[in-house]
Amino acid sequence: MEAMGRVAAGELANAFCFIGAGGHHAGRNFFGGYCCFNDVVIALRQARRTGRLRRVAILDTDAHHGDGTRDLVEADPDVLHVCVCGSDYAPPEGTKVDIAAPDPWSLNGSPDEAYLALVRQAFPARAERFRPDLLVWYFGFDTHRGDYGDLGLTLAAYLGIADVMLETAGRVCGGKLLVVLGGGSRTDLATRLIPPIIAKLGGLAHRQPAATG
Repeated sequence: MEAMGRVAAGELANAFCFIGAGGHHAGRNFFGGYCCFNDVVIALRQARRTGRLRRVAILDTDAHHGDGTRDLVEADPDVLHVCVCGSDYAPPEGTKVDIAAPDPWSLNGSPDEAYLALVRQAFPARAERFRPDLLVWYFGFDTHRGDYGDLGLTLAAYLGIADVMLETAGRVCGGKLLVVLGGGSRTDLATRLIPPIIAKLGGLAHRQPAATG
């Protein structure tokens, strides 16, 4: 709540929310996947009560569908929810959208490039038409090669998505971007992937630690 409120108020350009478990599987009367409370929707409702923002566009790139978030915002016309997952669904009103993630085992090229191309196709134009006050990116690294939602991705894909989100935020909402950590189970991957994303948000070049052993 604090991060969203401060970004919405212009006190911070953007923020990375490093949380223990994501909230996108927590709905109105159910929860799952270690998600007990829907962090983004709770923060959004608090920000609305304080008058800091109204319209939010969410990109969810966790390996699994953000069913809890969808349940809570399904009837909310002021939330654009684009979920890259295992289904493909685009309703006529166009604000609650599922995009089927590329199958890494059927690709001829790079999973990183295919996934990033899909994000570029699915999100920026919709966000520009929607004209949100703030963007939210659910960053799940469970899609990384070797994690439980393995889609064959590597750091290059996540850095590319960060670029897309920063560029889109710059065009549509004054650069206001909130990145919320989603799924991912491996400490070694978290240690390798999260610092470069935070560095990119801060406009810094991140140096990976030297390999050992």
